[in-house]
Amino acid sequence: MVKLLIVDDEEEVRELLHILLRNRHDIQVIGAASNVAEAITLTLKEKPDVVLLDISMPGKDGFGYISEIKNLKLFPGIIFITAFENYAIKAIRNAAFDYLLKPVSKQELFDALDRFKEYKERKSQTDYSELIEIISNSKPGRIRLNTRVGYFFVDPDEVIYCKADGNYSHITMMSRKNEISTMNLGNLEKIFEQYRFFRISRSFIINLKYLARVDRRLNMCEMEYNGLTYQIKVSSQKIKLLEGYF
Repeated sequence: MVKLLIVDDEEEVRELLHILLRNRHDIQVIGAASNVAEAITLTLKEKPDVVLLDISMPGKDGFGYISEIKNLKLFPGIIFITAFENYAIKAIRNAAFDYLLKPVSKQELFDALDRFKEYKERKSQTDYSELIEIISNSKPGRIRLNTRVGYFFVDPDEVIYCKADGNYSHITMMSRKNEISTMNLGNLEKIFEQYRFFRISRSFIINLKYLARVDRRLNMCEMEYNGLTYQIKVSSQKIKLLEGYF
Protein backbone atom coordinates (compact mmCIF):
# COMPACT_ATOMS: atom_id res chain seq x y z
CA MET A 1 0.00 0.00 0.00
CA VAL A 2 1.36 3.41 -1.04
CA LYS A 3 0.51 6.32 1.27
CA LEU A 4 -0.27 9.44 -0.78
CA LEU A 5 -0.67 13.12 0.15
CA ILE A 6 -2.42 15.69 -2.09
CA VAL A 7 -1.17 19.31 -1.98
CA ASP A 8 -3.03 21.87 -4.12
CA ASP A 9 -4.58 25.24 -3.29
CA GLU A 10 -7.59 24.61 -5.57
CA GLU A 11 -10.37 22.69 -3.83
CA GLU A 12 -11.78 21.36 -7.11
CA VAL A 13 -8.38 19.87 -8.02
CA ARG A 14 -8.09 18.16 -4.62
CA GLU A 15 -11.59 16.73 -5.03
CA LEU A 16 -10.87 15.55 -8.58
CA LEU A 17 -7.71 13.74 -7.49
CA HIS A 18 -9.64 12.05 -4.66
CA ILE A 19 -12.26 10.86 -7.17
CA LEU A 20 -9.66 9.58 -9.65
CA LEU A 21 -7.85 7.63 -6.92
CA ARG A 22 -10.83 6.05 -5.20
CA ASN A 23 -10.59 2.82 -7.24
CA ARG A 24 -6.82 2.44 -6.79
CA HIS A 25 -6.77 -0.13 -4.00
CA ASP A 26 -2.99 0.03 -3.81
CA ILE A 27 -3.10 3.76 -2.95
CA GLN A 28 -4.14 5.18 0.44
CA VAL A 29 -4.86 8.92 0.39
CA ILE A 30 -3.75 9.99 3.87
CA GLY A 31 -4.75 13.64 3.54
CA ALA A 32 -5.05 16.78 1.41
CA ALA A 33 -3.49 20.19 2.04
CA SER A 34 -4.25 23.57 0.49
CA ASN A 35 -0.89 25.19 1.31
CA VAL A 36 2.68 24.38 2.29
CA ALA A 37 2.16 24.83 6.05
CA GLU A 38 -0.66 22.28 6.07
CA ALA A 39 1.38 19.98 3.83
CA ILE A 40 4.38 20.05 6.20
CA THR A 41 2.15 19.21 9.19
CA LEU A 42 0.58 16.26 7.36
CA THR A 43 3.96 15.07 6.07
CA LEU A 44 5.42 15.00 9.59
CA LYS A 45 2.34 13.24 10.99
CA GLU A 46 1.52 10.73 8.25
CA LYS A 47 4.92 10.12 6.54
CA PRO A 48 3.51 9.75 2.98
CA ASP A 49 5.36 7.66 0.41
CA VAL A 50 4.44 10.01 -2.43
CA VAL A 51 3.08 13.57 -2.69
CA LEU A 52 0.96 14.99 -5.53
CA LEU A 53 2.30 18.54 -5.33
CA ASP A 54 1.05 21.71 -7.02
CA ILE A 55 3.91 23.94 -8.21
CA SER A 56 2.14 27.32 -8.13
CA MET A 57 0.43 28.19 -4.83
CA PRO A 58 -0.02 31.47 -2.94
CA GLY A 59 2.76 32.16 -0.46
CA LYS A 60 5.28 29.31 -0.54
CA ASP A 61 5.10 27.28 -3.73
CA GLY A 62 5.77 23.60 -4.35
CA PHE A 63 9.52 24.12 -4.41
CA GLY A 64 9.29 25.82 -1.01
CA TYR A 65 7.71 22.60 0.27
CA ILE A 66 10.58 20.59 -1.23
CA SER A 67 13.18 22.75 0.54
CA GLU A 68 11.40 22.45 3.90
CA ILE A 69 10.98 18.68 3.88
CA LYS A 70 14.59 18.27 2.72
CA ASN A 71 15.70 20.21 5.80
CA LEU A 72 13.49 17.94 7.91
CA LYS A 73 15.20 14.87 6.38
CA LEU A 74 11.95 13.68 4.82
CA PHE A 75 12.13 12.38 1.26
CA PRO A 76 8.78 11.19 -0.13
CA GLY A 77 8.40 10.71 -3.85
CA ILE A 78 7.13 13.82 -5.62
CA ILE A 79 4.74 14.03 -8.57
CA PHE A 80 4.32 17.67 -9.55
CA ILE A 81 0.99 19.01 -10.78
CA THR A 82 1.44 22.05 -13.00
CA ALA A 83 -0.23 24.25 -15.60
CA PHE A 84 3.16 24.89 -17.19
CA GLU A 85 4.04 23.14 -20.41
CA ASN A 86 7.76 23.47 -19.77
CA TYR A 87 8.98 24.25 -16.28
CA ALA A 88 12.19 22.26 -16.57
CA ILE A 89 9.83 19.29 -16.58
CA LYS A 90 12.06 16.98 -18.60
CA ALA A 91 14.91 17.67 -16.21
CA ILE A 92 12.55 17.12 -13.26
CA ARG A 93 11.63 13.69 -14.57
CA ASN A 94 15.30 12.86 -15.18
CA ALA A 95 15.95 13.70 -11.52
CA ALA A 96 13.67 10.78 -10.54
CA PHE A 97 10.66 13.04 -10.00
CA ASP A 98 7.54 13.16 -12.14
CA TYR A 99 4.95 15.68 -13.26
CA LEU A 100 1.38 15.93 -14.51
CA LEU A 101 -0.08 18.77 -16.58
CA LYS A 102 -3.41 20.26 -15.57
CA PRO A 103 -6.14 19.29 -16.17
CA VAL A 104 -5.04 15.91 -14.80
CA SER A 105 -6.39 12.84 -16.59
CA LYS A 106 -7.00 9.51 -14.88
CA GLN A 107 -4.66 7.58 -17.18
CA GLU A 108 -1.79 10.06 -16.82
CA LEU A 109 -2.19 9.99 -13.03
CA PHE A 110 -2.18 6.19 -12.92
CA ASP A 111 0.86 6.01 -15.23
CA ALA A 112 2.77 8.43 -12.98
CA LEU A 113 1.93 6.38 -9.88
CA ASP A 114 2.99 3.18 -11.62
CA ARG A 115 6.31 4.83 -12.55
CA PHE A 116 6.74 5.87 -8.94
CA LYS A 117 6.14 2.34 -7.67
CA GLU A 118 8.62 0.98 -10.20
CA TYR A 119 11.40 3.45 -9.44
CA LYS A 120 10.72 4.45 -5.84
CA GLU A 121 14.10 3.13 -4.71
CA ARG A 122 15.68 5.99 -6.67
CA LYS A 123 13.98 8.58 -4.47
CA SER A 124 16.71 9.87 -2.19
CA GLN A 125 18.32 12.93 -0.68
CA THR A 126 20.56 13.14 -3.75
CA ASP A 127 17.48 13.45 -5.96
CA TYR A 128 16.18 16.36 -3.87
CA SER A 129 19.47 18.23 -4.14
CA GLU A 130 19.47 17.67 -7.90
CA LEU A 131 15.89 18.95 -8.17
CA ILE A 132 16.67 22.16 -6.26
CA GLU A 133 19.66 22.78 -8.53
CA ILE A 134 17.53 22.20 -11.64
CA ILE A 135 14.89 24.69 -10.52
CA SER A 136 17.40 27.35 -9.46
CA ASN A 137 19.03 27.20 -12.91
CA SER A 138 15.85 27.09 -14.98
CA LYS A 139 13.17 29.50 -16.11
CA PRO A 140 9.50 28.78 -16.79
CA GLY A 141 8.58 28.36 -20.41
CA ARG A 142 5.21 28.47 -22.10
CA ILE A 143 2.01 28.12 -20.08
CA ARG A 144 -0.94 25.95 -21.05
CA LEU A 145 -4.32 27.68 -20.71
CA ASN A 146 -7.64 25.89 -21.12
CA THR A 147 -10.28 26.87 -23.68
CA ARG A 148 -13.83 25.66 -24.35
CA VAL A 149 -12.56 23.15 -26.92
CA GLY A 150 -9.08 22.33 -25.64
CA TYR A 151 -6.12 24.49 -24.68
CA PHE A 152 -3.43 26.77 -26.08
CA PHE A 153 0.15 27.61 -25.13
CA VAL A 154 1.47 31.10 -24.46
CA ASP A 155 4.75 32.65 -23.36
CA PRO A 156 3.96 34.98 -20.40
CA ASP A 157 6.23 37.64 -21.92
CA GLU A 158 3.85 37.82 -24.90
CA VAL A 159 0.79 38.56 -22.77
CA ILE A 160 -0.03 42.28 -22.46
CA TYR A 161 -3.06 41.94 -20.18
CA CYS A 162 -5.89 39.63 -19.16
CA LYS A 163 -9.51 40.78 -18.81
CA ALA A 164 -12.24 39.00 -16.85
CA ASP A 165 -15.46 37.98 -18.56
CA GLY A 166 -17.50 36.11 -15.96
CA ASN A 167 -15.82 32.72 -15.48
CA TYR A 168 -13.80 33.26 -18.67
CA SER A 169 -10.79 35.48 -19.40
CA HIS A 170 -9.69 37.35 -22.51
CA ILE A 171 -5.93 37.17 -23.11
CA THR A 172 -4.51 40.06 -25.19
CA MET A 173 -1.09 39.29 -26.69
CA MET A 174 1.74 41.01 -28.57
CA SER A 175 0.62 39.34 -31.79
CA ARG A 176 -2.63 41.34 -31.50
CA LYS A 177 -4.33 38.00 -31.08
CA ASN A 178 -7.04 37.72 -28.43
CA GLU A 179 -7.59 34.26 -26.94
CA ILE A 180 -10.43 33.28 -24.60
CA SER A 181 -9.60 30.95 -21.72
CA THR A 182 -12.10 29.08 -19.56
CA MET A 183 -9.91 29.89 -16.56
CA ASN A 184 -11.22 32.75 -14.42
CA LEU A 185 -9.07 35.75 -13.56
CA GLY A 186 -8.36 34.46 -10.04
CA ASN A 187 -6.78 31.28 -11.39
CA LEU A 188 -4.82 33.22 -14.01
CA GLU A 189 -3.51 35.48 -11.27
CA LYS A 190 -2.06 32.45 -9.47
CA ILE A 191 -0.40 31.21 -12.66
CA PHE A 192 1.10 34.58 -13.61
CA GLU A 193 2.09 35.68 -10.08
CA GLN A 194 5.70 34.51 -10.43
CA TYR A 195 6.11 36.77 -13.47
CA ARG A 196 5.86 40.58 -13.40
CA PHE A 197 2.06 40.68 -13.56
CA PHE A 198 -0.19 42.78 -11.34
CA ARG A 199 -3.92 42.55 -10.52
CA ILE A 200 -4.81 46.15 -11.34
CA SER A 201 -8.55 45.73 -10.62
CA ARG A 202 -11.21 43.06 -10.22
CA SER A 203 -11.34 42.78 -14.01
CA PHE A 204 -7.74 43.16 -15.19
CA ILE A 205 -4.29 41.65 -14.74
CA ILE A 206 -1.52 43.55 -16.51
CA ASN A 207 2.01 42.65 -17.58
CA LEU A 208 4.20 45.33 -15.95
CA LYS A 209 6.63 44.95 -18.85
CA TYR A 210 4.18 46.91 -21.03
CA LEU A 211 3.10 49.51 -18.46
CA ALA A 212 3.99 52.91 -19.95
CA ARG A 213 2.11 55.49 -17.89
CA VAL A 214 0.01 55.90 -14.74
CA ASP A 215 -2.39 58.83 -14.34
CA ARG A 216 -3.29 59.32 -10.66
CA ARG A 217 -5.83 62.07 -11.44
CA LEU A 218 -7.82 59.95 -13.89
CA ASN A 219 -7.04 56.65 -12.12
CA MET A 220 -5.80 55.22 -15.41
CA CYS A 221 -2.97 52.95 -16.56
CA GLU A 222 -1.62 52.96 -20.11
CA MET A 223 -0.19 49.83 -21.67
CA GLU A 224 1.90 50.22 -24.82
CA TYR A 225 3.30 47.80 -27.36
CA ASN A 226 4.45 48.37 -30.95
CA GLY A 227 2.53 51.62 -31.39
CA LEU A 228 -0.66 50.33 -29.77
CA THR A 229 -2.00 51.87 -26.55
CA TYR A 230 -4.41 50.24 -24.10
CA GLN A 231 -6.03 52.29 -21.33
CA ILE A 232 -7.19 50.48 -18.21
CA LYS A 233 -9.13 52.01 -15.32
CA VAL A 234 -7.68 51.38 -11.85
CA SER A 235 -8.61 52.36 -8.30
CA SER A 236 -6.47 54.85 -6.35
CA GLN A 237 -5.73 52.09 -3.80
CA LYS A 238 -4.36 49.81 -6.50
CA ILE A 239 -2.23 52.65 -7.90
CA LYS A 240 -0.60 53.00 -4.48
CA LEU A 241 0.08 49.26 -4.33
CA LEU A 242 1.44 49.37 -7.87
CA GLU A 243 4.04 51.95 -6.88
CA GLY A 244 5.63 49.37 -4.58
CA TYR A 245 6.72 47.39 -7.64
CA PHE A 246 8.99 50.17 -8.88
